[in-house]
Amino acid sequence: MLIRFAVENYNSFKERQIFSMVAGKQTRHPSHCVTVNGKRLLKSSFFFGANASGKSNFVRALDFMRRVTLIGVKAIRYNDRFFRIDSKYKEKPGIFQIDFIVENIVFSYGFAINYLTREFCTEWLYRLDSSGKETCIFDRKQGETIITGLQLNKISKLRFNIYCEDLKADELLLYEIGNKKLDKDSALYDFIVAYEWFKNLIVVYPDSHTHNKNDFFLNPTFDTDSMIDMLRAFDTGIEKITKGKQPAEKAFSFLPEQVKNDILDDIEQTMKDNLQNQARCKIEIGNYQFEISIENGEIFAEKIMLNHGNPKELFELSDESDGTKRLFDLIPLYEFGQKGKIIVIDELDRSFHSKLTEEYIKRFFEIIKEHSCQLICTTHDLNLMDLQILRQDEIWFVERESDHSTRIYSLSDYKQRFDKNILNDYLIGRYGAIPYFQDNEWQVNDK
Repeated sequence: MLIRFAVENYNSFKERQIFSMVAGKQTRHPSHCVTVNGKRLLKSSFFFGANASGKSNFVRALDFMRRVTLIGVKAIRYNDRFFRIDSKYKEKPGIFQIDFIVENIVFSYGFAINYLTREFCTEWLYRLDSSGKETCIFDRKQGETIITGLQLNKISKLRFNIYCEDLKADELLLYEIGNKKLDKDSALYDFIVAYEWFKNLIVVYPDSHTHNKNDFFLNPTFDTDSMIDMLRAFDTGIEKITKGKQPAEKAFSFLPEQVKNDILDDIEQTMKDNLQNQARCKIEIGNYQFEISIENGEIFAEKIMLNHGNPKELFELSDESDGTKRLFDLIPLYEFGQKGKIIVIDELDRSFHSKLTEEYIKRFFEIIKEHSCQLICTTHDLNLMDLQILRQDEIWFVERESDHSTRIYSLSDYKQRFDKNILNDYLIGRYGAIPYFQDNEWQVNDK
């Protein structure tokens, strides 16, 4: 689980900003908290603020650290990620630090990156076990020998030194060792644990998908009944999900003839070496994905279809409203939550009615009440700013300062009573993080 995240000199984040999932002393909504190794952590947090305040940049900062850690920097464009409003920040490093807990062990990992040279200035990983003992797994500074406080045997020490000697200035040590195959009893296994944690961090943007829809719903283990129950509960009008199977020749009829024939030829070529009669594969064409099978020499295509009450007239997902399509992306996150993932959603309420957003959150807490997972969202839905729905420490504000930098802070800083109408106070500017409109008249050229 995520404990805290800090970022400095990234996009609109100029000075160091710290986000914490540590629960306060409030007693309301106890199901929104979980105790891990003596620490009370929040299961959710929600960011509110004006447009262009930096809410999405918070998500991007967390995602940047995740991606750099998991895939390295060479595949990522990032040289202009510094605070560009002030030119001197171009020469300053971007600093990222994250504290998280895995199986009662607290890890603190971070790095500083020079945007100009694309090299890492520093990188570190520390561990704090349940007894309170702190161990330096490694600490790296540019131009200096990498140090470690791990008790390494001769073989592990030799391996560690080789990794360090081979490390380039634009590479992360956590990435290089975290990708290796190490036994659990290895003294270096903490690298694997920390690296794997980042794989549990799921980031969803307004226009991105958490999964390939057909890949998810065509899975034989998928619980269609549960999905239908959820879609009905959210008042989508969908009564049943079916798997529409038809000859590929017909399924691909929307394509130009030559394109269709080329695809069918490619399918046959790809699957001809498979000697099983029920050979299967998946292909994606535009916004559609099909599961392909060959039965008795004939090619079939299968995709999900939606029943709105007339089984003779089925609908494709592309026929649905934007809100329903968004549900098909977000409902599967419940399953990720049950697996202990950390889910970050930019603009949770995109294309949602306000009551639907509230219901989605309510059901999230019901479904994951026995699981240690977290939901972190940005939103413009002010109706969620209600202490009957959220705790004070789950509400965060994002404000654009006079120098155009972003500041984040928690409602807990104001120590509000649980029965306070915080929405009214927010709208009159008590907490900041609202837009301020100029009174000057618009000049319209009437030609």
